[in-house]
Amino acid sequence: MTIPATCPDFVSHPHIVEGRNCYTCQCSASSQEQGTSVLALELQALGIPCDVHQTGGFTMCVYIKTGDESYIYANNEGFSLYKDAECEGWANCFFAESETTPEQKAKAIQITMKTANLQAKELTK
Repeated sequence: MTIPATCPDFVSHPHIVEGRNCYTCQCSASSQEQGTSVLALELQALGIPCDVHQTGGFTMCVYIKTGDESYIYANNEGFSLYKDAECEGWANCFFAESETTPEQKAKAIQITMKTANLQAKELTK
């Protein structure tokens, strides 16, 4: 599982590398601010392997592999089920107003996966 973390040699956050803000630290800060780091940790605590991906700019999403090409992308607002690598959507789900904590959101994803008969696959590097 890959959850963005600040690089080990930073002094101030974010520090400057080659005239720009450190990319590693920016990804980490974005993931923390957007709630994807903590959501990924809660999913892993439920036994669901996942990564945090950068999907555009510094927009971060939790990635759960459910098949050879199918996957789930989740963020703090909800999650989407995709049936292939071409981003062909299958379902978009928003968290209920009562699902406010990362633990509740992770549980909602787990319940949806069980209902849709989806199994999280181990992630390979």
